[in-house]
Amino acid sequence: MFRPALPLLLAAPLLAGALAGCTVGPDYDAPVPQVSDTWIEPADTGAIQPAWWDRFDDPRLSALIARAMAEAPSLAEARARLAEARANRDAVLGARAPQVSASGAATENRISENGLLPVGAFPGFDPRYSLFDLGFDASWEIDLWGRRTREAQAAQAQAEAAQAAYQDALVQLTAEIARGYVDLRAAQQVSALAAGREDATGDLAALTDQLFQAGEASRIDAEAMRAEAASAADAAAQARALEAAAAYRLSALMGTPPENLLPDLAAAAPIPAAPEAILVGLRSDLLRRRPDVRRAERELAAATARIGAATADLFPRFSLIGGLGTQAQDAGNLFDPGSTRFSIGPSFSWPIFSGGQIRARIRAADAGADAAAAAYQQAVAEALADSEGAVNRFLEARSRTAAAAQAAEAQERAFALSRQRFERGEDNRLELDRARLELLAREQSLASARVEAANAAVAVYKSLGGAWQAETPVDAARP
Repeated sequence: MFRPALPLLLAAPLLAGALAGCTVGPDYDAPVPQVSDTWIEPADTGAIQPAWWDRFDDPRLSALIARAMAEAPSLAEARARLAEARANRDAVLGARAPQVSASGAATENRISENGLLPVGAFPGFDPRYSLFDLGFDASWEIDLWGRRTREAQAAQAQAEAAQAAYQDALVQLTAEIARGYVDLRAAQQVSALAAGREDATGDLAALTDQLFQAGEASRIDAEAMRAEAASAADAAAQARALEAAAAYRLSALMGTPPENLLPDLAAAAPIPAAPEAILVGLRSDLLRRRPDVRRAERELAAATARIGAATADLFPRFSLIGGLGTQAQDAGNLFDPGSTRFSIGPSFSWPIFSGGQIRARIRAADAGADAAAAAYQQAVAEALADSEGAVNRFLEARSRTAAAAQAAEAQERAFALSRQRFERGEDNRLELDRARLELLAREQSLASARVEAANAAVAVYKSLGGAWQAETPVDAARP
């Protein structure tokens, strides 16, 4: 019984080898956008340091980012998605190997008296009998048309897309925490400056009122200074509220209750100073560094592979199947040599009519690949525009900071001169307090410029993909 199937059994691997090159569907070629090496904006190039936040020389900022990378729920979610994608990939890869399963059954049976084999046709045969079966079954689909190969390629690319998504979440989180920290320190400084302005305008209002009472100032001047003092008090209250809101936003980004974070940040500290220069590398390397672009490219690769997997369903599937076990009506005879059963041989299945389902799935896969290609092109365009814009904002913010620093230094010298004139009796207290207010305004402008420069620097690092030099490899070779 077994010998006639032997030639077919031996021919199946030969047929598989002969058709090994028949993988259907388009082969994927990664797109290579034509991008110039040079930046539109005059930028400094060179090696990029991975831990870009250390360039701000603020230990508290570095500690916050390190803590967020270890504890933030948003990153935990991205890590879980990555683990899910890798597990799905491993499941697809495992389906390519021979499948072996164990089975067992113990049944009580009775033959129908009115069936195809009437009970009386076999004298002495008991229509009731027990049947015990124990064994192993195996199957292996021969991947003639590359369906399994395309599925493995799609799963691998999807796992790599999930890895890029995790790295993108890392870029987004570190950038947002850096911005939140800068905003908090800025809010603390603005609050301190607003409190100083409140004190200064209060002193001016009191002094102007005294001059009015002495007939040396008009009622208009006195009322104007009272209004300015009230406005300064209102601004100080708003600044304190913004300081608290900035702290709460930062705790939300960290994924921790405010009471676990605010005590460490309650004391005011300087606004982190933006680096004097940022090494941005070659513009043509930008697309390789940005995880959002890598994710879009890997999703395009996965969508392309799915076309082949869908197309392979048009062709027959060939498999090798086999079984080995024992079968007996008495459990005590299960392990007798005469109870052995086995089967082995090739099989195939071919969907002759499926109501157009296969063709529809192929069209859907084609459309999915077109959508992924468009998404990749959009990601490339946004990456280039984002990075150029970030570099431009950083250069402009750096120039503005330098100008604001010069203005603040000049006003500080002017205030020192006013103080000297006041101490010598050459100017009254009114002139001194006005000079103090002007100095506070210049310091406010400088603080604003420093915040803009720091956030612009963060935006540059974010637009460069976080400046990650090396990527963690996916833990399996691409099929």
